[in-house]
Amino acid sequence: MITLIRKLFWLALFLVFTLGFVTLFDHGFVTAKQFSTDARTEFNDLIKLWHPVKLHKDKADEPAK
Repeated sequence: MITLIRKLFWLALFLVFTLGFVTLFDHGFVTAKQFSTDARTEFNDLIKLWHPVKLHKDKADEPAK
């Protein structure tokens, strides 16, 4: 059980450092506030990759009421 927790910890740490590296590499570092804003936009982009926009079912083939 402790091995699973340790691996999850290292995975989470890896993801946090990867997000920080990508933010620094793409946007640079000007101020702490700008870095947090850029990190938030990178995180939102990551979320959009995992949860793509769901399209509604096409209703063109349904009979008219």
